Amino acid sequence: MKNLSNSTIPHTSTKAKVSKLQRVQDVFALEVKNAKYRGTTFSGVIELVNGSDSIHKFKGFYRANAKLAWFGQKLKKRNPFINLSGATVTLLPSYSGDVVASLG
Repeated sequence: MKNLSNSTIPHTSTKAKVSKLQRVQDVFALEVKNAKYRGTTFSGVIELVNGSDSIHKFKGFYRANAKLAWFGQKLKKRNPFINLSGATVTLLPSYSGDVVASLG
């Protein structure tokens, strides 16, 4: 996947959906229902960047630092923080299977 730099890619989108899955083995993941990122709400399994250390409280809300692309593009400097406020979350510490790799 390319870095996020193309002006045709929206900064936010309420219509973005899961557009790509990726197979992983033995990763720390979260199963989320109604999580939010850049204006869209989605459900699925996301791989975390650094295990349970990827879950942070920011301004009173929990967020997860996930390995995830936006419209097929990776962020240039860091991985996205998924907003878990109002989401149903299940920890999957040793997950093998398909994870959401891209929204768009």
